Amino acid sequence: MEAFLNEVIDRVIHTFGMMRNLSEEALNDARESLSSYIETLSSAGETDPQRLAVFGLAYLRNRQDGPPPGVTGC
Repeated sequence: MEAFLNEVIDRVIHTFGMMRNLSEEALNDARESLSSYIETLSSAGETDPQRLAVFGLAYLRNRQDGPPPGVTGC
């Protein structure tokens, strides 16, 4: 994995960890899932670290809280 992707993942996990009171195990699970998600975005052509971080935070929020009310996923 490219170094900048690791930096993005570290930044997202750090930020998400400050937003939520999660155990170390939960953060490790989030990191594993986030890594796969960020790699997918990167392989699809997204290279902007700030956009990747925003997408990553939204992904983790959605993963933990579920979709916002009224969003069906369709």
